[in-house]
Amino acid sequence: MNTLGIAAKTLSAPNRTRAGSPTTPLPGQSDAGVLDARRTAWDRRPLTRDVYRRYFEDIRAELAPGRTHVEIGGGAGHLKASLPHVRVSDLVPTPYVDFAADAMHLPLPDRAADNLILVDVLHHLPRPIDFLREACRTLRIGGRIVMLEPYISPLSRAVFRAAHPEPVDLRADVFKKEGPVFDSCGPFSSNQAIPTLLFFKHADRLQSLIPELRVVTRKLDSVFVYPLSGGFSGPCLIPGFARAAAWRLEALARPLRRWLAFRMLVTLERAPPTHPNETGLVPRRRQSLKTSSEGLCGSRKYTRSTLVTRRPPTPAGWHGLVYSPGHAKGIPRWRGHVM
Repeated sequence: MNTLGIAAKTLSAPNRTRAGSPTTPLPGQSDAGVLDARRTAWDRRPLTRDVYRRYFEDIRAELAPGRTHVEIGGGAGHLKASLPHVRVSDLVPTPYVDFAADAMHLPLPDRAADNLILVDVLHHLPRPIDFLREACRTLRIGGRIVMLEPYISPLSRAVFRAAHPEPVDLRADVFKKEGPVFDSCGPFSSNQAIPTLLFFKHADRLQSLIPELRVVTRKLDSVFVYPLSGGFSGPCLIPGFARAAAWRLEALARPLRRWLAFRMLVTLERAPPTHPNETGLVPRRRQSLKTSSEGLCGSRKYTRSTLVTRRPPTPAGWHGLVYSPGHAKGIPRWRGHVM
């Protein structure tokens, strides 16, 4: 479900038509075919792998302690090599996932997950607020949602609109109470502006709407290497001998990310309830929790105090599976909860 490919309009080229699109389905191409094409592109593109493995290390650093880590929308299975302890799910059953599940109806008990990971997924969800509420339900106190998503800067907006198959609509009402935020005709429908609208343009409104989820990290990333890598579908514009220099240039461009960045890393943390006794959670002590936020206003660090509450029991394992017959390629479809 995650998506990339921004350097050129190559989807209509003959070789791409034969291989299948790794971003959005071509006529006659199945959703699983898109993920298969993405897997093939991953194997053939060393710079794209390098870019994403660096993203995955950033994701690893954001994870809360625990044992129950679930990736949502990881149908191509790229994260598994870097974080083998993560359980991978996707709406589309593929050989690369552990189970098939709808992000809007996660098969997890209340407060059972330590971390939920999304790589290029949120902007594909037509009801992002409903998803965040569902994700909040499944997280323990202190659990986290870690998301890698497109960021719409002045530069990336121009490039995405010119060379990316997914739309960018900064006028969308992401807080729409009824109906989807965008017209959805499948799991690869999208609006790349959704994360920017939620976590930057309307961050205060989101916080007031879902106070249980606190933004602890907003990091802008990827000025040169990501777009010039070609992603999964465009031509790579950085030759092998120049890659080390490109990464050094990327580091030097950090002060310009507000205007030039293509990516964001956002971490939301499940906050303690306002009235702990109402939920049976008893405050133990106060501690200082340092978090960083890097976004439109640059880099800043702050310290806040939070209640540390008793953690609900973490599931000892992944038991109680109920398999539905007829699932594709041996991938279980879940009914009920992960226990």
